[in-house]
Amino acid sequence: MNQFIDDFYDILFKPARGVSRIVAQRSAWHGLLVYLAVSLISAMAGYVAVDLRNVAEELSGVMPQETVNLLLQSLPLLNVITILVFSPIILFVWSAILQFSSELLGGQGRGVSLAAGVGYAQMPYIILAPLGLISRYLSMDIMGLAGFAVFVWSFLLKIECIRAVHNFSKRRAVLSYFLPLLATVAVFIIFFFLLGAFLMPLLSELFPL
Repeated sequence: MNQFIDDFYDILFKPARGVSRIVAQRSAWHGLLVYLAVSLISAMAGYVAVDLRNVAEELSGVMPQETVNLLLQSLPLLNVITILVFSPIILFVWSAILQFSSELLGGQGRGVSLAAGVGYAQMPYIILAPLGLISRYLSMDIMGLAGFAVFVWSFLLKIECIRAVHNFSKRRAVLSYFLPLLATVAVFIIFFFLLGAFLMPLLSELFPL
């Protein structure tokens, strides 16, 4: 427990020291446990924070009331099952993608260390749990701004994880993080360019000027 408290404090408030220790001493399974715990706490807090009466009124317009009641009653269990099934897939697949992009840029760190760091980098999202409960009693909506701030916080922690695991500069770590996204965008651009090059002759024959 003391180790978890130290990890929690350092990863949030002393990220350089916390990340360095986590990627060196914690396994991918530790990262997965943290990822699952944060996801479950955030999901349950979000469920409590939502006004279910408004949701029930909106759904009752498109489906029978009995179905709405059953759906709302089973929603917590569905959230738990979804998180338990898909969170490990998301964590390990995303860590593998980041590891691959880092190796393309010359990184030589271990993928399991990166997976541990990525799991712990989700810790800022646990702050949304109490904020979601507090927001029910406030006149203004703070969750949008808080969600964006936590997203940026978690993103910076992931960058720090890549930097610590592969001994990168911050610029190379940022490039490693965004390289999969850039590659995906490039693939879509090339696909639509080739699709247009293939369809243009057909369209010109169907609709001659």
